Amino acid sequence: MSPIYRAATINSIEAVATVSGSAGGGRDESGKPYFYTNTPVSIGYWFDNEGLPSSDWDTHFTAELWIDGKLIGKKQDLVGSGPQTYTFFAHKFTEPGTYKVEVRGKNTQSMTVTIKNPAEAPPEPKRATH
Repeated sequence: MSPIYRAATINSIEAVATVSGSAGGGRDESGKPYFYTNTPVSIGYWFDNEGLPSSDWDTHFTAELWIDGKLIGKKQDLVGSGPQTYTFFAHKFTEPGTYKVEVRGKNTQSMTVTIKNPAEAPPEPKRATH
């Protein structure tokens, strides 16, 4: 049997720094996250499993990553356990700015991602030494 490819119903999306610690970005004065240029950012998304069991190896759900109206990447995933599956695209933004990020399938979920130069970061708090 040939695999079936079905556009995913995107439930929600988020952006998180792929690197751990403060090296990937931070939060501005209002608490909104930002990320640094040339640092991998994970654009994570949840999609609906549409009642398919995780044992269904024939049905693949497809999604696309769009940034500022340009197609950046495509994925196809099998369902996980439970009612929805989480997966992500990894992307490096090379220029500072504000970007409209979309994950498209049957529907589209979008958000704004802010990218800054690391030189724009506020200084790290000093730690006491013993």
